Amino acid sequence: MDDLQKGRMLVFLQFALIIILAMYPDSTTVDSRINILGTVFVAIGLILLFGGFRGLGKSLTANPVPNQDGALVTNGIYSIVRHPIYLGLLIITFGLVVSSGVVAQFVPWFALVILLTYKMRWEEYLLTAKYKGYADYMTKVPAIIPGLKPRKIK
Repeated sequence: MDDLQKGRMLVFLQFALIIILAMYPDSTTVDSRINILGTVFVAIGLILLFGGFRGLGKSLTANPVPNQDGALVTNGIYSIVRHPIYLGLLIITFGLVVSSGVVAQFVPWFALVILLTYKMRWEEYLLTAKYKGYADYMTKVPAIIPGLKPRKIK
């Protein structure tokens, strides 16, 4: 399996887990405050997600394999976190879990966390190989949690 095929498989699994989380039946006894909290998470995640989309421009791809004609982006939201799209997806899906009121939904959400962590680490390996400045960027900007001391992902 080549890198593009592996990337497609990871993207397929990512979207499958997101669809499971979005389609999972909600509890009928969810407190309205919990529902509002979940909606706030979804809104924050959408802002991060679209900020990440906008910031990447022509470098945007769902596949972790960098675009051939892409460029390293380190400004805007990418000066705060290296992976705002993954962060946005995790916050959106966490909001779906919270607002659903179904504890069992944490199972596919944790599977998504594991998958995105793997995808992010592999993507960073590919980005380091493609862009000379990426290793230095990794030491300055945290991967996913703003304000967290950055460390190089191996």
